[in-house]
Amino acid sequence: MADKTEAPTQRRLEDSRSEGKVARSIELNSAAALLGSALLLRGPGSTLALSFRDLVVEMISQIPRADITQAWLQQTFITFCLRVLPSLGLFLGGLMIIGVSVTLAQTRMLWASKKVGFDFKRLDPISGFKRIFSARGLIELGRALLKLGLIGWVAYSFLSANYPQIIMLGQYDLVTGITNFIDLVYSLMMRVGSTYLILAIADYVYQRWDLMRNLRMSKQEVKEDMKRSEGDPMLKSRIRAQQRRMARGRMMSNVPKATVVVTNPTHLAIAIEYHEGMSAPRVLAKGAMRVAQKIVALARENNIPIVQNIPLAHSIYNTIAIDQEITSDLYLAMAEVLAYVFRIRGKLTVAQPSLKPV
Repeated sequence: MADKTEAPTQRRLEDSRSEGKVARSIELNSAAALLGSALLLRGPGSTLALSFRDLVVEMISQIPRADITQAWLQQTFITFCLRVLPSLGLFLGGLMIIGVSVTLAQTRMLWASKKVGFDFKRLDPISGFKRIFSARGLIELGRALLKLGLIGWVAYSFLSANYPQIIMLGQYDLVTGITNFIDLVYSLMMRVGSTYLILAIADYVYQRWDLMRNLRMSKQEVKEDMKRSEGDPMLKSRIRAQQRRMARGRMMSNVPKATVVVTNPTHLAIAIEYHEGMSAPRVLAKGAMRVAQKIVALARENNIPIVQNIPLAHSIYNTIAIDQEITSDLYLAMAEVLAYVFRIRGKLTVAQPSLKPV
């Protein structure tokens, strides 16, 4: 990877994403699930614990007086389900929503169809041992042991500090004991979950860095990718040249319809069309240098008058596009040119062209 010094292109990132290669930390899911469990323990979890506590108390108080029959067991089971399952469903549903949300947030709603299916290569024990004892596998093992040690230390510190309360749980009545036990579990889960979340965020940052490092490209790969994404520059240049030639050909085909060609006299040429019924003269074709010479040659072949008017030629060439009418500020100069053309054609006696500045 020594020559892979360039950041991945957008195309490379999209290809990687379609293959399911995105930055994702499983630790982040676990940390979110742990913290979510702690928070849910205060909501549906507390209701679940209280329902379970009440059910246990009732069963203990009824056993000495109850007839242990199949009907009694069925009724007890139904009562258990009605009291415990709703809270248990909310608890498990909340955990599922948290897990799915964290996964979607990391992968940005990814559905990698290329990853769907079973890969039999994963059953190969030799490949499995190679993955475990590779440099990457050893690094992952070291990271796992480090996380386990840190989380274990946090849990041990909490349990050591609360050891007297844990010992005293057996001295309380059932209701107080369960309540204190839930409080201790909640505090432990929040302490461990917060530490785990910090490690998970660091793991996600590492996973993203590692992904971008593995997707790095060489300069040659970047050039080839740009060619695939945007097309070969030489091919695009030839296409643009062909398009210009076609547009020029269409423009030249309109020159024979012109009423007059206004020139610079040698550098610019503009073919103008005007006849009765038009609101203003229209530019049929224009060009400079060689294109101007071709316009002039076509005008001569078709007996179209050629008039030299340097200011008018510059104004029209610089401001009016092909197939557009000239603007009102050029009406007066254009009217003089048309008057001259109509006069030499014998189409004008006294009246001038009806072009007046607006």
